[in-house]
Amino acid sequence: MNKSNTQSRLQVDFYFDFISPYSYLAVVQLAAFEAAQPVHFNWIPVNLPKLIQQSGNVPPAGSRNKGLYLLHDIKRWAAHLHVPFRMLRPGSFDSRPALRMALSLQGQARAQWCQSVFEALWSGAIDPRQDDWLSKLATQPPLAEAAALEATTAQALQAGAFGAPTFVLHRPDKKPQMFFGNDRLDFLAGACQRASD
Repeated sequence: MNKSNTQSRLQVDFYFDFISPYSYLAVVQLAAFEAAQPVHFNWIPVNLPKLIQQSGNVPPAGSRNKGLYLLHDIKRWAAHLHVPFRMLRPGSFDSRPALRMALSLQGQARAQWCQSVFEALWSGAIDPRQDDWLSKLATQPPLAEAAALEATTAQALQAGAFGAPTFVLHRPDKKPQMFFGNDRLDFLAGACQRASD
């Protein structure tokens, strides 16, 4: 997608963290979504545990019943989307170095790299519980400053986010509209169509 084509499309901020399986389940749908809708996704990494804490949200692990339900829900979604999936226990790896690597990239380079990381992590191709998991990625971009990740997390909080994935649609002459969860992409699609009419 060339720059002029990107600029002519509606802009959607996509806030994510590699530790989020629901972000992965959103990522595998974005290419088809972007091809079908007049939108461009701006991939914005965030520190999800900090975002949850600062927004006053409760992590899934805070409720046993919720955690058990979400495990089954995630597996159902992966089967529904026909994508490979291996569950990673919450808190089993630190995604911050990879998020900072992502922040050192821009535009389509960031999107492509992040997509490859999501697929490697959640398909089981790479085990992030191993200390050297970052070295097993196809490429290792340089680390952005830690402050950059703090800034994007603050940006997400300011936008109203409390978890990931979060999508914020920027509409001409209207307030931004937020959608939370991979299961809200249909609602986002409808909003994009109305905004482009």
